[in-house]
Amino acid sequence: MFKKILIFLGVILVIIIAFLGYSGFLSKVTIVEKEVGPYIFVGKEYIGDYKMSGIHQDSIYKDLISKNIEVTKGFGIYRDDPEVVQPDKCRFMVGCVLPEKDTIRKGELERESYIIQNMHATKSMFVEFPFRSSLSIMAAVLKVYPALKKYSEEHNYQPVESLEIYTEDKILISMEIKK
Repeated sequence: MFKKILIFLGVILVIIIAFLGYSGFLSKVTIVEKEVGPYIFVGKEYIGDYKMSGIHQDSIYKDLISKNIEVTKGFGIYRDDPEVVQPDKCRFMVGCVLPEKDTIRKGELERESYIIQNMHATKSMFVEFPFRSSLSIMAAVLKVYPALKKYSEEHNYQPVESLEIYTEDKILISMEIKK
């Protein structure tokens, strides 16, 4: 009986480790410097805990889909370092990348309180991370941001806001390079 319990617990442990690995916790973080953008963002600005960004982003996504805008990429611009700024005071913008064919609807979206923001191509620190489950976002936060902070400090880059682009299977995280 005891042996069966140990086997059962071992199988559960292997499943948990496999799922964490699948979600990105065992993924290697590789930072490259490259041009990121251009993008046209449609979204809204918020102040508060970054943990709430997903709820806001989902709401915007659903609203844009209901307006027949075929968005396939989400984004988040996180303006403050939550290790420096109190979580309830952190500033962020979330929403979707506006498809080229829907740029003619910018005025309509602005009248509905959306912010349209153009991002030109910028030289950035860039990481591509797997997006396979909701835990992938947590894995990215725990693994990528410390690596980016270390890389930035080693290269004497100034602290800047971060950009996350969410595709169907990847989280693209970048920070503009400023010396």
